[in-house]
Amino acid sequence: MPELASTKDRLLAAAVEVIDNSGIKELRIRDIAARAGVKEPSVYHFFGSRDGLVEAAQAFRYTRGLLELTQVFDEKVRNCSNTVEFIAVIRDVTASIFSDDRYSIRAVRADVLGSAMSRPRLKSAVAAAQRQSHELLCATLNFAQERGWVLPELDTMAFAVWYTGMVNGRLVYEIDPVQCSGQAWNDLATEVTITALCGPRK
Repeated sequence: MPELASTKDRLLAAAVEVIDNSGIKELRIRDIAARAGVKEPSVYHFFGSRDGLVEAAQAFRYTRGLLELTQVFDEKVRNCSNTVEFIAVIRDVTASIFSDDRYSIRAVRADVLGSAMSRPRLKSAVAAAQRQSHELLCATLNFAQERGWVLPELDTMAFAVWYTGMVNGRLVYEIDPVQCSGQAWNDLATEVTITALCGPRK
């Protein structure tokens, strides 16, 4: 059974690489199978069709950055001892999320979201992948809430969904960066995040 999972993972990785480098139009089942070292029927077995493979690859492209940093956030939060350390982790992870070198990851998410709005199956795939990230963030925040670092009345799932929207929203600044400085945007987003989670700081 692990070999089957490995085959699926190799096919998905090959599809993601092609889309990243050349775009969806260049994705061909024959080439993907060859890159993964399998026969073409394996693609249909795991993904049903070319569209199914594209949808899975796009969903992966959408969440890979989110899930990676959410996992980092989770690990760091679980090593905190108090609210001060928790807030320091928020500042650290938020700075990573908004860093300039992650621009391409944010741009990919915008591209996938745009495509998903007119493709119901892709929309469902993205929603399912995004839900995974939200559930992990929610679990992390529930852990912090149980320790009194997060406001007890906060709906952590509502926060997780809002936070994803806010992170994706940085592209609004990046489309027209003459309107304000990136650092000003980052500072505001970080302070709003801390206030929403922990309440106003004295």
